[in-house]
Amino acid sequence: MVSSPDIPTLRLCSLLESAAYAAIFITFWARRRDQTYLLHWGLSSVLYALALFGFEFRPGASTPSALSSALDYGLVALADFLLVTGMRIFDGKPAFRQWMAAPIVGTALVVALPIAFMPGHAGLVLSHVLGSVALGACMVICAVAILRSDEDIAAPRRIVGIAMLAYGPGYIVSICIELWGSFGSTRLDLLPMLQDQILLGVLNLGLLATPWERALRELKESVLRDALTGAWNRAALKQHDAELARPATSLFLIDIDHFKTINDTHGHAAGDAVLIALSGHVQALVAERGGMFVRLGGDEFVLAAPTTDDRDASALAERIRAIPDPVSTGLPVFSLSIGLSRVHADEKGLSQAMARADLSLYRAKAGGRDQVAAA
Repeated sequence: MVSSPDIPTLRLCSLLESAAYAAIFITFWARRRDQTYLLHWGLSSVLYALALFGFEFRPGASTPSALSSALDYGLVALADFLLVTGMRIFDGKPAFRQWMAAPIVGTALVVALPIAFMPGHAGLVLSHVLGSVALGACMVICAVAILRSDEDIAAPRRIVGIAMLAYGPGYIVSICIELWGSFGSTRLDLLPMLQDQILLGVLNLGLLATPWERALRELKESVLRDALTGAWNRAALKQHDAELARPATSLFLIDIDHFKTINDTHGHAAGDAVLIALSGHVQALVAERGGMFVRLGGDEFVLAAPTTDDRDASALAERIRAIPDPVSTGLPVFSLSIGLSRVHADEKGLSQAMARADLSLYRAKAGGRDQVAAA
């Protein structure tokens, strides 16, 4: 016959698991001190382990004082918010926000006041119920903060947020059981601690996977980027060919006039600086308007960008042609020839529009360079 699990054993299991993850995070941080989000996540595990010890193994844990209850519940709330601060650091944002103090302090207060002003068993149970409500609210707040992002949410981050939200049903059911028993039950922590055996591991594995997922994504992207200018390369253009082949897309085939002369006269470092400057300016236009900027090779680039009509496309081409500004940049004097074409409704890829843009570019060069020619 299988006996039902007891809360002390479950808390001990969670304590040991938290200690193990704390050791992992802090060890990783010790090797890479600049990745302070690892320290925050490690300290979160440390504080949670300390709180579990206080709940179960501190002398007098069965009849806690207002101070010890405030400390234990406050540590759990702080542990939750350290997950958020670590994620904010990972995102390049300031770690702490003033509003974060309110849920932590509030949790400590709601568990301390019933014990302080309602002596006896009823005060302890009310404190426990209010503490569970407060911790559940902290979990939800932290999960939402982790899941909110200006970028696409990666799978590991989503796992962390969902794991935190998954604690909610356990808290709700346990609180209902406690209240249904008219403050007679002592099993309020059983279901959350059972959940802890699964969700604690899922949550921490999600945290561990978060930096590795970003590193993998950046590695994949680096294969599709030009190392010098940061523009996309031909492989990236091929990958997005069908996506870009829409009637609203215009192609701007850009060539730096007499680029070899720049290299021969001013040196290859100056030529590289010209390529980098041009790429930076055009990518700023992409950020403003949308589209994709690609280095095809050497001094030749292509911009695939949405335009409303021929007039809009011509205006954007002239903005690009006006980019060279040797006075403000200190770069060698250079100019641009641009071949312009638009994707037709019946085209499934960019090859035909690219061919038309290439012919337009040839005409721009034959016409004296430093100009735009449209198909």
